[in-house]
Amino acid sequence: MLSQLQTLEQNILEIKKQHNVTATELANLKHKLANDDSPAIIRNLQLNLDKAEQDLKEQTKRADGLEQSRNALQAQIEELIEKNQTLLAHNQELKDKNKLAISRAEIIQEWLAKIDN
Repeated sequence: MLSQLQTLEQNILEIKKQHNVTATELANLKHKLANDDSPAIIRNLQLNLDKAEQDLKEQTKRADGLEQSRNALQAQIEELIEKNQTLLAHNQELKDKNKLAISRAEIIQEWLAKIDN
């Protein structure tokens, strides 16, 4: 019976040691949870992510708008190049007609000068 009491006493001491270890671990976990700022960090990161996504959407819309403007300007440039080519051809035609008119006027002046003489 004495040996059983000694065994029981050793078991009780072992249980007390285990209880102290468990109580210490529990206190450490409570302290860690009390000082854990992970939810705040996660919230801040989520807010930053949401803001970044919103900024990305706005920049994408802006880029699309700029691309449409660029396409419209490119079309205008092509139209102006065509009009410029047409005007250059017309201008050359007018230069040629002007040269011809000057040549004919010189010939007519020569005739008139001969007639006057």
